[in-house]
Amino acid sequence: MYLNNSEQNTNISDIALYLKCPRKVYYLKRSQKKRSNDDVSYVEHLFLREFGLRYPQLLEHLSSKADSTIDTIQSVFNEICVELNIIYASELESVSASTISEAISNVQGCIEDISCNIGKILADMHNMPLVKALCGMELEPLLCGHKIKVSGIPAGMASFKGSPAPVIIKTGKCPEYGVWADDRLHLAAFSILVQEVHNKPIDDGIVIYSRSGCIRPSKIRTNDRRQVLGVCNNIKKIKEGFLPERKQTPLCNGCEFLESCDIRPSLASKFF
Repeated sequence: MYLNNSEQNTNISDIALYLKCPRKVYYLKRSQKKRSNDDVSYVEHLFLREFGLRYPQLLEHLSSKADSTIDTIQSVFNEICVELNIIYASELESVSASTISEAISNVQGCIEDISCNIGKILADMHNMPLVKALCGMELEPLLCGHKIKVSGIPAGMASFKGSPAPVIIKTGKCPEYGVWADDRLHLAAFSILVQEVHNKPIDDGIVIYSRSGCIRPSKIRTNDRRQVLGVCNNIKKIKEGFLPERKQTPLCNGCEFLESCDIRPSLASKFF
């Protein structure tokens, strides 16, 4: 169903990284020294991503049985505790046991919220098309776009409202309503690839906010696709050597490229 193309030169992960900070694309391309992965937030991210990938399994089980929601979610949590080091063996190779233990403890603190919000989703009949779509989700398919030379692997592909819909997992804070603007652009990037494969417009996507148990459908707008194409052009310039201007944010202190990042503006900054 999904085509392979060895000539792809941009990955959707580059777009997601650019949306966080354009400079990260620059440093990652040049294999700049990164900070150690022995970081609690990094392990939390891996754990919550794995949790999000199991939401379809959770929803299918909970929608067909009268089991306690929190007990079922806790059971899946326990499974991940055992399997995390196996699934993410390379990512966790240099991570200390104490860091993993602290991350697991932090995620355990999210279980009550996850249970509450998943329970609300299942209690509302209007959410049943969304639940049904996720229960039949294809996990992590490879998508390739020949026209824009971009490839990527979403968390899943679901059939929603009669059309294929990309599904992504976010492990950070969930907005009060809808999805974050950058998350919608992330969905839009995948939608461009999906509509090339199916030769039809793809106007819907789904975001799983695994830290909170919220699942949000999102409309993909024309301007979202336009912005994605602009980002792809900027990424190409960065990979050719342009260094974007550094934008100081609270997230800089936790950045893995902090030691490499030069605070001086570059001549290329005007492009961004």
